[in-house]
Amino acid sequence: MGHGDTEQKSAGIRNREVAQRRKGGLGRLRHDCQTSQYDFDSFLSDSSIPGPTPTASQPGNVTGMPLKKSTRRILIVDDEVAIADTLALIFRTQHYDVRVAYSAERAIEVIAEWRPDLAIIDVMLPEMNGIDLAIVTKSNHRGCHVLLFSGHSNTAILLEEAVKKGHQFEVLAKPVHPSVMLERASELLADPDEPAWD
Repeated sequence: MGHGDTEQKSAGIRNREVAQRRKGGLGRLRHDCQTSQYDFDSFLSDSSIPGPTPTASQPGNVTGMPLKKSTRRILIVDDEVAIADTLALIFRTQHYDVRVAYSAERAIEVIAEWRPDLAIIDVMLPEMNGIDLAIVTKSNHRGCHVLLFSGHSNTAILLEEAVKKGHQFEVLAKPVHPSVMLERASELLADPDEPAWD
């Protein structure tokens, strides 16, 4: 298989993932067992990855000037330090303002004082799980978008319980390719229907 064929296959897989994700409901929870690790090295060298849209104060690469830091704030919540820190690094390379919390309890403190625009939360956290954290976040901080991700099969059960209580969240299945997560984050942050911070 040639290099062009490999790129076409990768693009096809990525497009199918995006199409599956947009179907909604519990169908957004996708299981991909073909790879067990994030492909961070190839991601960091990929110049086509979506990031925040440059503004007048962010002239971008079109003029050859470096991008300034985005004013969009993202909180990464995962008790696996390596994953949380690597995701934070990836979002920082796309010029987002990023903080990390390794527990739901710390995340609640950060959200209250720092007010992120988006919280990316692992479902399986010690003490309080990520879905309960998402419910607390949306109830108390409507200006914060929530995106969950998980590699555990019982996430579907937790999601069903949340739906019964009137809460519906999107969950990306681990491992999530960084470009998929960045694309979804960009879409959420660009959503005009969601309320902003007061």
